[in-house]
Amino acid sequence: MSQPRSILLVRLTALGDVIHVLPSLAALRAALPDAKLGWLVEDRAAPLLEGHPQLDRLHVLPRHEWVSDLKALRVGRAVGGWRRLFAEIRAEGYEVALDFQANFRSGVCTFASRAPRRIGQPEPFAKEQSGWFYHETPTVLPAAAHKITRNLQLLEPLGLLPAEAPAPSLPARPQTVPELPETKDRPWVVIHPGVSPAGAVKAWRAERFAELGRRLTADGAQVFFSWGGAGERALAQALVGEAPGTRLGPVTDLPQLASFLERADLFIGVDSGPLHLAAALGTPVVGLYGPKHTGTYGPFWSEGQAVPADYPCSPCLYRRCPRPEATNVRLPDGTDLRISPCMDTIEAAAVHAEARRVLAREARVLE
Repeated sequence: MSQPRSILLVRLTALGDVIHVLPSLAALRAALPDAKLGWLVEDRAAPLLEGHPQLDRLHVLPRHEWVSDLKALRVGRAVGGWRRLFAEIRAEGYEVALDFQANFRSGVCTFASRAPRRIGQPEPFAKEQSGWFYHETPTVLPAAAHKITRNLQLLEPLGLLPAEAPAPSLPARPQTVPELPETKDRPWVVIHPGVSPAGAVKAWRAERFAELGRRLTADGAQVFFSWGGAGERALAQALVGEAPGTRLGPVTDLPQLASFLERADLFIGVDSGPLHLAAALGTPVVGLYGPKHTGTYGPFWSEGQAVPADYPCSPCLYRRCPRPEATNVRLPDGTDLRISPCMDTIEAAAVHAEARRVLAREARVLE
């Protein structure tokens, strides 16, 4: 079978999951240097891919706008937006569509592309009956296979599966970031305490983040508490107040966040988009893992380390912990967060010790 001349990658969201597809994009570009490669992504993650050197086209699904239209009963406007987007995609004449997300929404998008070959994840990874939309699926990997490995496996039906995962590429990033010093005289450690609403089951207690910040500051590191939305900013600001000597991470969009994380000597956080972004940039990371399997969602590259929970039911598949010993806490912005008991088994002292080991290994020596 001849090699395809045009391929559409479908991974709509979220940030960490989009990053996990970047090695597959790199493998496709290396194998098919002259092919047209496009990507369909939702607006929230689109800035990560804008201007990507390995992409020819970026198609952005304006989910926030469409949801607002539907809630306001502007159905005709939402339908018109859908038709324009997929007319744009069909005009590219993609020969193959690869569905890396494998849920009903992404499956519909893959089908709507009208690509003659539609390849998606096999059972049990195809969710919400998304398998209905595919012509082909690759060989099933073990459930514990890393998401990056699983994504690469999607290239198997094309005969393009690489022997090793290629390093991901990212678009050009700003050379400077507002509110950051131009030079540094001690290691920079970025601690990201926030979680998205969908990832709330992975949250760690704020007081332990504060303790970790105090410990690393006492070691001689410059510690930044990074943040995403307004609620995360309130949490990060509160932690700066509880950990003297630490700083609030700069106000950043995604490209600026990438520049900030690239300059860091260490990133610490739960399984999240910023953690996987730091790892993709080659920044050493220490990840805190309770509900999520470290083999599937942990740091993939050699610079990363995972600190796993020690709890009988960890890891699990729940999006909200059902255990009676889970506890609710109130965040600085007034929202409530449920802390999974598995995450409570991860002590600040253990994370601090791992952070020191990683910094020493990378020759970013603390006092």
